[in-house]
Amino acid sequence: MDEITNETQLRDALLTYADEQRVGICWARQPIELRQTIQLKQERHDGTAWGFNANHIKVFWKGAGGEHMIEVRGVNGVANRMFFAEKMTMDGNGYAGHRAGDCFRMYAPDGDPGCIYKFTLRDIFTSYATYGITLRGAVFEGLVDNCHAENHYKDGLFMEHLNIGSPVQAIVSNVALLHPNMSRNRGAGMRQVYSGNSIFGSYVLNAEGGIVAPDGLRYVAASNGENTGESVYKIGWNGYGTVVASSEGSTNVSTVYREYVGGQWVDVGKPLRYVIDDNGSGVPQLGNHISTYGGDGDVAVVKP
Repeated sequence: MDEITNETQLRDALLTYADEQRVGICWARQPIELRQTIQLKQERHDGTAWGFNANHIKVFWKGAGGEHMIEVRGVNGVANRMFFAEKMTMDGNGYAGHRAGDCFRMYAPDGDPGCIYKFTLRDIFTSYATYGITLRGAVFEGLVDNCHAENHYKDGLFMEHLNIGSPVQAIVSNVALLHPNMSRNRGAGMRQVYSGNSIFGSYVLNAEGGIVAPDGLRYVAASNGENTGESVYKIGWNGYGTVVASSEGSTNVSTVYREYVGGQWVDVGKPLRYVIDDNGSGVPQLGNHISTYGGDGDVAVVKP
């Protein structure tokens, strides 16, 4: 187990684990200040597990605004599988200083030849950056387990396809999300692509909603959203079909996400009124409900 006392040691430890193709374990007595992005990638890969267990090391961003904290980068020609990242707390410094871009970023822009797959992110806590956790490009067949993202300027968790229609299109797909806790973000709790399953989620006071999925999402269930945009789920349609089950919206029909601008509070979001906004597409839904505690206004499970 590697003891970490500063940024250099953290960088060296994580890069060593990548180079030696193993899952390393590290720990720190004190928070670590990070001033430059740590980029992890494997130039060779034997198909077995690699990554890190950080034993809840606390990492605070002190670098330039917009730069990312930790990036896992796909390498063209290397079929990168079984990446593990566990137990780390990351503060993007947006409350006090220059806001980081992404706290934890998985980035595979070269498509399948440079993909990252069969990954696990577990017990990662992020706050005060532009985005919390991002999956961009050919990142697929993975698990996001008990990861938290709050107080980000945009979305807590963000998924993005890259290079659509090109020979190297890079698609995010087959991602399972277990107990995502994504709250108090200026954007959405999660902004998802279609190919995902999410259960046991909690979404509180996000400006744009709990989950925003422009192309729909495969399945979401057993989750709740409280005062989190106009709807807990804002779901589009891509022809494949979406199912929403056993979820709750709770609202006082007045509380909204706000930000402090020019010495005064400004409303950004809307009061929660619906569990589902499917733009009239008729998303199948089962056992969902909405509850109110004080306040006036029409509420419904599905937005009319």
